[in-house]
Amino acid sequence: MKLAKPQRQPGTIDMVPMINFAFLLLIFVILVGAIAAPDLLPVQPPRSSAQTQQNPEPDVLVIDAGGRIAFAGDVMEPDALLPRAQQWQATAGDRALIVKADANADAERVVVILEVLRAAGVVRAKLLTTQRGP
Repeated sequence: MKLAKPQRQPGTIDMVPMINFAFLLLIFVILVGAIAAPDLLPVQPPRSSAQTQQNPEPDVLVIDAGGRIAFAGDVMEPDALLPRAQQWQATAGDRALIVKADANADAERVVVILEVLRAAGVVRAKLLTTQRGP
């Protein structure tokens, strides 16, 4: 059985490909925009000369340049970190805690926070850095 091809009117434009493209672009923007949640505090990680790169895990402790701490979705004081870290370690199992500190944060403050994590029993903590430029 032979079917006749539909005849196009002169001067008309087929809009189906443009609509398909618009929907694909919309889906792409929705998916890409929802991949990473923003940090609660703005930080710029310090640079490192290490060659290996780690994929960040969802368990992140953020320290900004002023020494404020964000952990488990809350901005908190250092005194509140110990019980929260103990609670996290009880459920973390083998997961590592990523410590994302600002490059301008006081190094002694970062070390004190790392010691609090150790006192809380956190077994695996990783300090997030970026690749140092040439």
